Amino acid sequence: MLALGWGIAHSRRAGANTEEFFAAGRRLPWWIAGTSIVATTFAADTPLAISGLVISSGVSANWFWWADVLPAMIAAFVVAHLWVRSGVLTDNELIELRYGGRSAAGLRIFRALYFGVLRNAIVLSWVNLAMLKVVQLSFGLDESASYGILTGLFVLTVVYTLLSGLLGVVLTDLLQFGMAMLGAIMLAYVAVDSVGGLSELVQRIDNPERLWMIPQESEAFWAFIIYVFVKSWSSGNTEGNGYIAQRLLATPNESEARKAAIWFAIANFALRPWPWIIVGLVALVSYPTLDDPETGYIRVLLDQLPSGMRGLMIATFLAAFMSTVDTQLNWGSSYLTHDLYRRFIKPGASERELVRVARLSVVVLAMIGALATLGMSSIADAWKLFASISAGIGLIGLLRWTWWRINAWSEISVMISSLLLTNLLSYFPSIHFPFSLAIVVMISVPISLLVTMLTQPEDSKTLQRFYQRISPPGLWSPVADSLGETATALGIKPWLAVLCATLGVYGLIYGTGELLLARAWIGASAILVSLLALGLAIRIAISRPRATQHQRSTSPPA
Repeated sequence: MLALGWGIAHSRRAGANTEEFFAAGRRLPWWIAGTSIVATTFAADTPLAISGLVISSGVSANWFWWADVLPAMIAAFVVAHLWVRSGVLTDNELIELRYGGRSAAGLRIFRALYFGVLRNAIVLSWVNLAMLKVVQLSFGLDESASYGILTGLFVLTVVYTLLSGLLGVVLTDLLQFGMAMLGAIMLAYVAVDSVGGLSELVQRIDNPERLWMIPQESEAFWAFIIYVFVKSWSSGNTEGNGYIAQRLLATPNESEARKAAIWFAIANFALRPWPWIIVGLVALVSYPTLDDPETGYIRVLLDQLPSGMRGLMIATFLAAFMSTVDTQLNWGSSYLTHDLYRRFIKPGASERELVRVARLSVVVLAMIGALATLGMSSIADAWKLFASISAGIGLIGLLRWTWWRINAWSEISVMISSLLLTNLLSYFPSIHFPFSLAIVVMISVPISLLVTMLTQPEDSKTLQRFYQRISPPGLWSPVADSLGETATALGIKPWLAVLCATLGVYGLIYGTGELLLARAWIGASAILVSLLALGLAIRIAISRPRATQHQRSTSPPA
């Protein structure tokens, strides 16, 4: 009800224009923007899936998503401030600023449907599935009754998203994230106490390898290698697009955008996961024969918490659920409204009409996501599908900013080839994930680069327009020379910051695990070194020469 009231309170401001509805008037400070991104990634599915990975494969299985530290840091130190310079309203609008002609228009439409509808539906489906499991187990209901309750929760979220726009979404995210994290810590404490403490928990785990950060078993070790050295740069979000870019574009300047991206990366990977991992380990020793590992978290919750705390914990799941659904709907509707309706269907539409279209788009996307839920059975499998169909996109997305030669066909070819190869490999069940992902990357990336070299580069006027607005660092000498300017080298400093920050976050993850489960002095030492590495990374970023603040423009590129 608080979220609904908040949505009503912000409905007038959100309805003023699309910049308010989708970018919160571009006034978000870094700590609100960054926390909102973290809250979006913390849905009802996250603790279930992560604890499920621990139950089925041990702590090291989390490298599936820990590997995304690297692309998150690349986005923070290399690209975040460039989004602000672009002045676009949606990250998809950048397509027709960076590329030109019919291929750019086609790519913008394709991405609006591919990301705004298809991938959005996948995310909503696994979030809904997680909440369905929570409802079923918590209340002991059959599937029909559980769907009824889930529908009510979903409708409530849709209603306040319709009313509030991005500002209302991010402010409710702060409350919901705080509730969700407090609940996760509370449950982890009670769960550990129920088995006699952390030392007793470690002793009761029958296979010590389940606690290792780096797996030793051959197949698991090679999966770790693929996650860290292939998935990270290929299917990771190296440019901070999607709802991450939406938050960065809502900040007032480049400095705030960079700080928001750094805060998100640290909070998302280093501060959140261990309460869920601990509960997963408790479930492992308490329920050794679970049919569905993703239900272990809920079973610990129901068995160990008293009724009052149990109700509070269920409320935190609802908060996490809502914080993801509202973002996905607002962000997805920005694609359908700004990148389809205003750009291609009715360019002269008034702001009031566009807000009506945005709200209608929220409803349409909610219905598609609800239907997709019916075909989803595993949260972890949905995560893997998402990574596979994104294979290769991470690298091409980064090159879009740093290499003038990338063109619209580069992006079109990598998205289509990854999608087709993922579906083709599904007919070969003997090729397990993530080995299937490695195959997709090894084929889709060369295809994209080959297509790049076989097709014409973007025309000089398009490249000059992009360069003059963004001043991107990297391989832009031909374009800079044509303007009589000197290209800005990307240099070693941002990459040194990326390296230090990535190692710093990995050190925090490792140190926290050692502190909790093994050798406290090693854990404390690792955390200290990690904080020094993160401090060095931030110092390097701050010491970089201040770039010219480019004027924003929300009008679609010509």
